[in-house]
Amino acid sequence: MLAFVNAHLIDGTGAAPLRNATVVVNGARIEAVGAGAAPPDGAVVVDLGGKTLLPAFSDAHVHFGGTELLTRPGLGGRDITYDYALNSRNCLEWGVVSVRSAGDFMPDIVSYRDDAASAGLPSPRIVTAGRMFVAPGGHPHDTVFGGNEAIRENACVICDGSTDIDAEVKALADSGADWIKAFLSTMNKMNYPHPVPRLPNETLRKITEAAHKYGKPVMLHVEDPKDAEEAVDLGVDSIEHFIGVGVTRFDISDALLGKLRNSGVFVVPTMSSIKAHDFPDVPVYPHLAEAIKKLLDAGVKIGVGTDSAIPFVPLGESIHIEFELLASLGLKPLEVLRMATKGNSELLRAGDATGTIETGKLADIVVLEADPLDDIRNTRKIGLVMKEGRIVADRILSGIV
Repeated sequence: MLAFVNAHLIDGTGAAPLRNATVVVNGARIEAVGAGAAPPDGAVVVDLGGKTLLPAFSDAHVHFGGTELLTRPGLGGRDITYDYALNSRNCLEWGVVSVRSAGDFMPDIVSYRDDAASAGLPSPRIVTAGRMFVAPGGHPHDTVFGGNEAIRENACVICDGSTDIDAEVKALADSGADWIKAFLSTMNKMNYPHPVPRLPNETLRKITEAAHKYGKPVMLHVEDPKDAEEAVDLGVDSIEHFIGVGVTRFDISDALLGKLRNSGVFVVPTMSSIKAHDFPDVPVYPHLAEAIKKLLDAGVKIGVGTDSAIPFVPLGESIHIEFELLASLGLKPLEVLRMATKGNSELLRAGDATGTIETGKLADIVVLEADPLDDIRNTRKIGLVMKEGRIVADRILSGIV
């Protein structure tokens, strides 16, 4: 049993912070939370001296078998990634203990997810979409992945007129995928502005209906607000990106804002990756920032994700860039942190177990050396990371515990 005392507690709910807080961890879970409470007899006591304690972070859009480097194929399974070792370590070191992988090798990502959970491997908690539903000749297989055959065979479902959508979705559900991922995009980042084929709406409707039939939520890659309205009408559960590189002319009507808000769909704008890959001659990031500000003002649910483990967007560190970009829209740090903890846990269907510092929740904890409410960039000043009661990164306790 471990008792953190004298903590500056940000509990993730959006409530005002609590000074001189005590947080008791027993096994994998939080046993008690309170102001000035005495630690239980027999507990190992860690006096944080006013350091900030808050829920560990999550990233709602990564490619866990991807890489920020250009010296390896853009996506790989357990062998090519050395069992996802580098990406796992980077997540934990930066305080990210839960990720949603938005397209990866099957069955590798599922088997690793299960092995990590059962054997206590040093890895973030993973929910995953596995193989991605894409159009023949479309994005991303024939654009950023350059038609790579291994990626086609292991990470994609190429949907043409003969594809049995129901059977393909069922196979993914039966093999352990948590989400179903599809693409609604004609964008060709590798040969802009020449478009590539997209999946027709009827195919997307079949994918969504089959996913819900088999109890799986749907995430849809969208790069133009006009397609976001199609996504809402299809009944998807999360819209990824919203505006992509190269899109500078669009309209976000009050009707679209109302549809997004009333549907309860999450929009995951991955602002950090859009900014990292923006075209200097046709910049889209300023338009994305303006659009997301409108969504926030309208009460649309925003998920905090990065599209990390694509080139120049590193896993772990990028979530802190995302925090800074959200704060730059006028959000207070407390609200950014609520979105990244409690909000993301709701998106990941894990709100009953994670996302807040409350009695009975899993002990997913980050301790910061400086107050993020003074400056959101202080989320980078990580002293300790705990996942399910187990310390997975430590810069402050060595020699104390």
